[in-house]
Amino acid sequence: MKVKIAVVQFKIEQFKPEINLLRAENFIKKASIKEADIIVFPEDFLTGPILSKREFADSQNKYKCIFQSMAKKYKIDIVPGSIIEEEKGGLFNVSYYIDKIGKIRGRYKKINLWWTERKYLLPGNEISVFNTQYGKIGLIICWDLVFPEIFRKMLIKRVRIVICPSYWCYGDAGIGIKFDKNSEIKMVDSLCVARAFENEIVLIYCNAAGEFKIGKFKDRLIGHSQIALPFKGIIKKLNHNREEMFIEEVDMNILKSAERIYGIRKDKNYNLF
Repeated sequence: MKVKIAVVQFKIEQFKPEINLLRAENFIKKASIKEADIIVFPEDFLTGPILSKREFADSQNKYKCIFQSMAKKYKIDIVPGSIIEEEKGGLFNVSYYIDKIGKIRGRYKKINLWWTERKYLLPGNEISVFNTQYGKIGLIICWDLVFPEIFRKMLIKRVRIVICPSYWCYGDAGIGIKFDKNSEIKMVDSLCVARAFENEIVLIYCNAAGEFKIGKFKDRLIGHSQIALPFKGIIKKLNHNREEMFIEEVDMNILKSAERIYGIRKDKNYNLF
């Protein structure tokens, strides 16, 4: 089976969800015309990080419903990055997988929050692996990529594709910038390849583009959206942080070959994690 995946390295208009929605629909329409099967957007891409501005959290599930309508309209599976949602008095960073008939196949609350998010968000506590016509797909968000344990738990559920919407900046390295200004790029590139090989999966990483600026806070997104596979490593990557969409076709049969050679899924020890 082959799957055509559209990855949108999206430049976010901070606190302007109406504008971001209109621009997102344009990308969805273009991907549909080019017969992509799945389109993926970055983390926080509708509003940018909301920080203390709780009014930008979605308490009505309106954004989820909008993307369900777009999926049906354009007949394409959509991962609408992540959305900050209010639930039972708390805020969560939530990602969805919506299929082309508008059905929600998967919902995931970010487990491993970045340190700035911990000031206003609550962590999820369950992994998300679900059936699609392209096999079992799992969702993670940004900083989750660092933790191999979450991948091992998904592997037990026979995941084949893992999708990672992200909002990753150069400055996330903190003091590490003294050692290498490209520290976060090297980290992300390495992790994407490692996760694909060590779990025999397709890893789809979709980061935001451009700059982040709120008040005195300013940083640059690293971009580097990419798709990685076992054997091949990175098969497509944007080596910049500008806005761009790419569409890449993935032959899922490569995963069967990886399973046959490496046997990670059959190893009696992999389910100890």
